[in-house]
Amino acid sequence: MQARPRLTEHGLEPVPGLPEALPSGEVLLWQGAPLWSEIAQRVFLVRWVGGYFVALFLWELMDGTLQGGMAADVIGPAMLLMLVGAVAIGILALLAKIVARTSVYSITSRRLVMRVGVALPITINIPFVALAGASLRNRKDGAGDIILELLPSHRISWIALWPHCGGWSFGRPKPMLRGIANAAAVAEILGNAVASSTGLGMSRSALGAESTMPHTEAAMA
Repeated sequence: MQARPRLTEHGLEPVPGLPEALPSGEVLLWQGAPLWSEIAQRVFLVRWVGGYFVALFLWELMDGTLQGGMAADVIGPAMLLMLVGAVAIGILALLAKIVARTSVYSITSRRLVMRVGVALPITINIPFVALAGASLRNRKDGAGDIILELLPSHRISWIALWPHCGGWSFGRPKPMLRGIANAAAVAEILGNAVASSTGLGMSRSALGAESTMPHTEAAMA
């Protein structure tokens, strides 16, 4: 029995994150989304922004004190800086939550599907045969990134991908499953799916801090 399409903010979706029902023989293996806290910290750099405003706050206090200002005259402008900083961090955190909410990563038995985009949502299909390699960037809390390298014959716009891309290669952007929970387990699912579909896969070190999938261009030629 086919699943009933669901009406979401992205229209009717047979399965949230997928634009249409999967073809016969293709199954959904995993689906997830980036953690908003990871987006906030690693895309919008909220910790750096917070540190910047703390530094401004301390500088304002020190400067006012050295100039002999009254306590009330010194604290007022300094607190205003902290208020501005809090508003800025709040806006960035909200943007991070919106990005996380509007992003869905799906791994099927044949491809990776990324539904991304806030103002203009798009769905990016990456068949496993288009992959040249992949690497896992794992962190102590279990969250991490899976960065994909595409064959030269397959390209995706950097603008369409951001912030779901790794590195600063605008000409050949690398799609990324950014800030996902249990990244090592997801990498294993992806590696097994690639191996089953193409006969090639990630090494067993995919569960470690960082790993790579062997280059597959020659094997697919």
